Amino acid sequence: MRERFNTIAVAIPAQLFNVRCHVSVDRQVPVMTDFAVRLLHLSGPLEVGALREYFGLSAGEVRNLLELLREEGLVGEINGRISLTSYAESRFAGSSDGMPRFTRIAERQSRPVFELLSYTPLPKALSSSYWDNALELKWNTDDPAVGKTIDRAEAAFHKHFHDIERFEQEDENRRAYACYKVDEIRAGRPFSVPLPVHFEVDVEGNVAFEIDTQLELLPESLRSQVRTLTSDRIAALSTRTNHLRAFIELFDDELLTRYLLTPPISGERSVLIKPNGQMGLRKDQVIDFGRYVHDVHGQVNGEVYDAGKSQALLGAPYMPKCRSRLLNGLSKALAAFKRTTNTERPAAIFWVIPDSELWGRTSLVRDLIDDIQAELKEGLGTTLEVVAIAPCRQDENRDGLVKRARHLLDAGFSRVFLGTYQPKQECFEILLIPGFFGAATYQWVVPSADRYNVPLGFVTQSEAKLRKMVEFTRAALASSLYGSGRGSGSTPEGRKLWFNDADVSDFSFLDRYVTSPRSLAD
Repeated sequence: MRERFNTIAVAIPAQLFNVRCHVSVDRQVPVMTDFAVRLLHLSGPLEVGALREYFGLSAGEVRNLLELLREEGLVGEINGRISLTSYAESRFAGSSDGMPRFTRIAERQSRPVFELLSYTPLPKALSSSYWDNALELKWNTDDPAVGKTIDRAEAAFHKHFHDIERFEQEDENRRAYACYKVDEIRAGRPFSVPLPVHFEVDVEGNVAFEIDTQLELLPESLRSQVRTLTSDRIAALSTRTNHLRAFIELFDDELLTRYLLTPPISGERSVLIKPNGQMGLRKDQVIDFGRYVHDVHGQVNGEVYDAGKSQALLGAPYMPKCRSRLLNGLSKALAAFKRTTNTERPAAIFWVIPDSELWGRTSLVRDLIDDIQAELKEGLGTTLEVVAIAPCRQDENRDGLVKRARHLLDAGFSRVFLGTYQPKQECFEILLIPGFFGAATYQWVVPSADRYNVPLGFVTQSEAKLRKMVEFTRAALASSLYGSGRGSGSTPEGRKLWFNDADVSDFSFLDRYVTSPRSLAD
């Protein structure tokens, strides 16, 4: 059994080019011209009389036909017999239906998208998707050809012209046969084409990644580079200390507690000898992961517990299976909420984001936000502000912080707060609608591959868990250094991004959801 717990996108550098060119396209010829050429192609040289008799023409009419064919350079006469010229015979070259192709030169505008490594054109299935938050790979920038963008694009346009026509012209009859000349090329803004990468884990805790089948749309030389660079990028990820026990204790989660392993005894030897003879450190695995996956996610589709108020999650909340459980739980919570009286309607949704370079690297985040808003619109009659709380370092470059805030706003968040996280807080993820529903996961560090974090957690309506989630969210907000959002105007200037020191006074209403607040450090 394998569970897909995350999907990211790696960035393939690409650029759109506006190309004005002249191309060879089909042209219509008189019916008699077409028939005469096809007849001579099939029969070989014919006497003028035979041609006249076949078409039933008068002497004057056959004279006019031959004059037209000669003007087009299609026929010649040898020993009184009419035959096709080599040019006319070439009209049949490459024809699968035995029909001659007559062409003309026409002006055309083309908009190919080239990946910027081998300058291969990308099909619409790849080039039409755009996600600015894809994981950057370390491409080779020492190529001496780098910088000669227009020259390389023009050469690639000629080389891959037929592929470009196939990508741009769905109707085969509208495709050109050749590029006669390129008149002008203008380069658009470079961007990243997202290529999905899927992460899966088995019951033994073995993690593997698989690049999406869209990889096959790239040339073979580029495919091997993508595989290698993706592996290198994952190997370079920072590692985290495992605080899964703190997560389980904070939420007093009886399901995860059931699979906790006995912690190492203080002073126990921490060095072990591996099967290959090498020495390594003995790691606290914290949880019997194999048994947990088998019992909770293999035998049942996410065990339900806490008297029916909680359901287990394995994977990021935005992943399809987890998203389905989250939306199902939200629907039930909304139904229960509408049955109660004197219950305060929530004012916002809060999403505390874990400190992980692999979090939220696709449009799946926005898809989940849209789905949640649709459920709220149906259940409450309104949508809510969605507030992101994300990690940053105190000494982090401001441009990088603004870029991170912009990515999150583009993903559907209304406001973004950036702040420092405590070590125990780094791998927590909380998605909270105060008062009636939430989801929480911990990015468990896989002992056998500590660059990978597998989210373990739950969706819940449990009042006790929801109070703890509010406490956690309040503490995360309190540590915010910066806040960001967009203006509410109707013009581009009115919708401009703003980035200021954090002011979280708008969220003092969270105090009402906590009966006995305590800090995360407690």
